Amino acid sequence: MRPFSFLVLTLGLSLTGCVTTTLQEALTAKSREAVASSCEGAEPGQCYVRNAPVKLLAQPVRLASRRAIFFPTAEPLVFVTRSGEPWIAPERTLTDGASIPPIFVPLVGNPDTPEFAVAAALHDAYCGIGNEQGDAWHAATWQRVHIMFHDALISGGTPDLKAKVMFAAVWLGGPRWDDPFRSLDGIAADKMQKVLADAIRYIDRTQPDLPELVLYLERRERELLAEDRQARRRDRADVRIATANDPAAGGP
Repeated sequence: MRPFSFLVLTLGLSLTGCVTTTLQEALTAKSREAVASSCEGAEPGQCYVRNAPVKLLAQPVRLASRRAIFFPTAEPLVFVTRSGEPWIAPERTLTDGASIPPIFVPLVGNPDTPEFAVAAALHDAYCGIGNEQGDAWHAATWQRVHIMFHDALISGGTPDLKAKVMFAAVWLGGPRWDDPFRSLDGIAADKMQKVLADAIRYIDRTQPDLPELVLYLERRERELLAEDRQARRRDRADVRIATANDPAAGGP
């Protein structure tokens, strides 16, 4: 029995190693890079924000495509990661304090706590409307910017699970620049809301670390895109059949 027990133990250890390796390899390349730079698990003080809380100028700005009123920041806001990398929201970054995509507000709400305002302003500098001419605009991949939002929440004191729920909303519903094949803009709102609701249950049930959560979200994203492609193919097939059967279009 001893050789058998040793074999089982060896296989168990090998499989455990495979699971860890597979988790990292399963993430897309840019997601792996973004997760690797995360502040999750950092020692206290390794990741921090300078010039918090957010200070705004009393100069309201209205944008034609948004109902909310925006305000420019009064001074630069800097988030420093454990590697020493700075993420900078320049002075006069426009923010409305709401980085949660509108379709997800019914599920997540629209937090207005100071720590959320800091993360939202930093996120806005890199991808928020009204900041297109700023130095930070799209200066990093969308994956890194969305994970920076998560890290800024955590560093500001947002509880871990709450931060992951808000991060999931931004990851799924936030902008994805220079990545047209992964755009979720064409997915119906009800399908997106269902996926986020599932993600919230997954977070509550399993309390995943950040790589596990990103892997889960990427899997659900692939499912959404595959379903969307299938639906588009069916629609095109229906159009062809309808055209073929329409005498006015040259059918029988």
